[in-house]
Amino acid sequence: MRPSDPVTYQCISPAAAAAMIRSEAAATVFDVRDLASYRQGHLEGAMHLQMERVAAWLGRLPRDGTLIIYCYHGNASQVYAQMFCDFRFTRVYSVDGGYERLATALAG
Repeated sequence: MRPSDPVTYQCISPAAAAAMIRSEAAATVFDVRDLASYRQGHLEGAMHLQMERVAAWLGRLPRDGTLIIYCYHGNASQVYAQMFCDFRFTRVYSVDGGYERLATALAG
């Protein structure tokens, strides 16, 4: 990849995300739902991420590490995923279908 090539995220199914979470212990999983929803329930190991905290994470994560981002239905996670790609993160995934479907895939 050349420095001028755009970096894009990938939308993945809940089943693909669940398999990735199981197989990549170093994957970073972000929950971008509101704090109340996160507190009511989230994936084990998932960190809550709000827009104002993105900058703090940019310097703490490896640019080639796996980032898996989920929200309610798979829309807001795409916005966050693109932000990480804009800062040259190369393995960024947005989960289609959101938290409930991903939780179901992980339980199955």
